[in-house]
Amino acid sequence: MSLTSHRASKIPPMKTCIIYCCLAAALFAADRPNIIVLVADDQRRDQANFLPEGRGHNLTPHMDRLAAEGVVLSELYSPSPVCVPSRFVTLTGLYSSRAQNRWMQDLRRMHGHTFVHQEPNVIPSTPTIAHDLKRLGYTTGAVGKNHVIEAPGYEKVDARLPLSDPAVVARLEQNQVACTEAYHQAGFDFAQRIYHTNPRVIGPPEVQVHNLDWVNEAALQFIEENADKPFFLYYGFTTPHAPHNGYLSDPKATPIGILEERPQGLPPRETIKTRLAEAGFDRAEGDMLWIDDCVGSLFDTLESHGVLDNTIIIYFSDHGVESGKTTCYQGGMRTFGFVWGPEHLVVGGREETGRISLVDLAPTIFDYAGGIAVEGRYDGMSMKNAFTHRSPIPERTIYGEIGHTRAVIKGDWKYIALRYSDYHQNLPMAERLAWLESANEYQRGNQWQTFEGNDPAGPFGHSGYIPDLWDHERKSMRAAPHFFDADQLYNLSEDPNEQRNLAADPAYAAVLAELRRELAQKLQAVPGPFGEFKLRQDPEPLWEERIQIGRTLMLDVFH
Repeated sequence: MSLTSHRASKIPPMKTCIIYCCLAAALFAADRPNIIVLVADDQRRDQANFLPEGRGHNLTPHMDRLAAEGVVLSELYSPSPVCVPSRFVTLTGLYSSRAQNRWMQDLRRMHGHTFVHQEPNVIPSTPTIAHDLKRLGYTTGAVGKNHVIEAPGYEKVDARLPLSDPAVVARLEQNQVACTEAYHQAGFDFAQRIYHTNPRVIGPPEVQVHNLDWVNEAALQFIEENADKPFFLYYGFTTPHAPHNGYLSDPKATPIGILEERPQGLPPRETIKTRLAEAGFDRAEGDMLWIDDCVGSLFDTLESHGVLDNTIIIYFSDHGVESGKTTCYQGGMRTFGFVWGPEHLVVGGREETGRISLVDLAPTIFDYAGGIAVEGRYDGMSMKNAFTHRSPIPERTIYGEIGHTRAVIKGDWKYIALRYSDYHQNLPMAERLAWLESANEYQRGNQWQTFEGNDPAGPFGHSGYIPDLWDHERKSMRAAPHFFDADQLYNLSEDPNEQRNLAADPAYAAVLAELRRELAQKLQAVPGPFGEFKLRQDPEPLWEERIQIGRTLMLDVFH
């Protein structure tokens, strides 16, 4: 499969409205571009050939070409760098703290401030880019990893149950129905081949695998069925997130059980090892080649249906994973991607080094589709002019939020505020033990290593629920010498790895004060109090009520 030459030829969101551009020329189907959003899961910078960190280390010819012809986003930022909230931001154009699902509301009451981790779910009342585009006449589709849209009726299947049990397979199939119905409620006309969460949490070991062939087959079907109208496709890869070397697994294994026939549309998986060996690569690079095969198949299908010249492809990794995932450090917030399109839509062949946030993608897509949003619908800003006309990206403050931390980046400077909730600060030993046991039961249910070695009296991380830290937070703590400092100030131009905290240095008092003001201003526009920056207005629940909320949440967090 190859690419043929192409270039040669503030206000609460529920109370806002959207004004749609009705200029006839802009609303003709032929002039409204198709838009495909591709989200890689936990892709590292050294897994991208179009970045200096990864150049020459991967076999990804299709993505290499699209990135070379498009706009490389080397300074893309994920406001909440972990799987669920990064997808919430992408699908809504809103910060994750705006999520209104019950889980988030309970966490606010328990902690006393908005706690963003894996809980900001899209519910039917949540504004999404899919809803917005449908109102503009777009057909909307979704395939692949969900991990953000709440799916009532979904029930986790214990990995210790046998796949040979018909009841287990029936439950897997019912879970798929629950997922697709949730996507319809979120504004998607087409929803197929959904992984509700990571493959390792789906059920018995036989189905704890990636299957990009299965997912990609549905993506091609969507394009083929809707090539005659403007369409939007949200495509969530489950790779290169663990388990690694997914292309070596059973090609018939899926979240609904074992198929009778292998899915079609991609080069046979057996050729991945051969192509890697011929190019001098190890099998570990196979996950990226597998994704690249998917990208190539999409490109070829668009071209064969005559819609390539009117399609924009946006590709990115959901967040950083270089010792920063689940924190506001650069290793978590700083990610990357590219935007590709025909020359009248994307002026490519360049790198965009201005800072862009994932919260900007939805308003950018909406702008490309011909819509004009009133202030308040999106927290981000459209980057269409930057992509289409090379307009400079305005200097602005990048905001981050996760767990007990908030961050702002302005110019060369970054400020992180760590403010533990009194729930975590004062949690009795009995509750610490209860959280650990809930986590361990979750691990056992997935047949994973438990947290038996964690110290129940140990510190909480920036965003973890269990004492003595999560695995990702251990990596962050080892990489960040000031991990537990309440106030952290870094000069990113001189200290990109955030090793020297300047917050206590009198020479930088003015810079610290300015960034603290920036943070306070950002917090005024999103729900929930946070430390001294935004004081609590509603009555504080009784401690006994907060303990009970925690006990209930243990069953939801580890589900």
